[in-house]
Order: sequence, then structure tokens, then C-alpha cells
Amino acid sequence: MDLRSIYLTDQGRIARLPYFGFSLALTVPYMVVAYLLASLLGPFGGVFVLALYAIVAYPYYCLMAKRLQDFDKPGKFAAVVIGVGVVAALLQFVEALHGVALAISAIQGIVGLLILFMPGTAGDNSYGARPAKLATA
Repeated sequence: MDLRSIYLTDQGRIARLPYFGFSLALTVPYMVVAYLLASLLGPFGGVFVLALYAIVAYPYYCLMAKRLQDFDKPGKFAAVVIGVGVVAALLQFVEALHGVALAISAIQGIVGLLILFMPGTAGDNSYGARPAKLATA
């Protein structure tokens, strides 16, 4: 498995377990660094956290696009999911809209779980051959 093709291209399909693992490999370091930035730099750290998210957003998009394509849905829907997440993150800075941001985040979490647990197409689909259980195509 080539990490460049996993994180930097939206072509092909990815099975559930590799999707989960490669997502965790992005999420855990991101959360640790984001926490440190926010803790050490206070409100100014939020700017760096958003910049950090901008860096990891494309690899997240590529992973999610492959996962969506595994059950024969357009990978471009991943851009919508990530875009909604960005909007929810920005809304948290507006105190009057904090509840809306939390509701959007909850819905996004449910969508994320659906993407993770929905089984892929049994055979070939319009995005390629079925990936091996521990591999990507």
C-alpha cells in the first residue's frame, strides 16, 4: 500500500477497516497537536488549529471519497461532508450560533459512522474492483 495513493488521490475504493485505521492515523496526531496549540496559545491557537485542519482536510477528503466509492456513491460527496464540518467549526466562534454548530456536528458524526459501517458493493462497481479486506484499490 502506497501512502501517497491512500492520502493524496481520491481514485479507487477502500474497505472499512483500512479506512478506519488510516483515518485514525490522521485524527490522533491532529487532535494532539490541535489540543497543544489551543492550550498553549489560547484564542490565538484557534487560528493555527484551523490552518492545521486545512492541511489535513485533503487527505481526509481522499479517504472519505474512496470509502464512498466503495459503496458506489460519488466521492465528491466527501467534499460536502468536510465543508459542513468546516462551517460547523466556524459557527462555534459565534456564541449565538453555538447550539447550531453542535447540532451540525452531531449530524456529521452520524454521517461519519454511516460511511464507516456501511458495507461496500459486493463486487466490482463503477469505481473499480472490490478492495481486499486489509487493502485499498
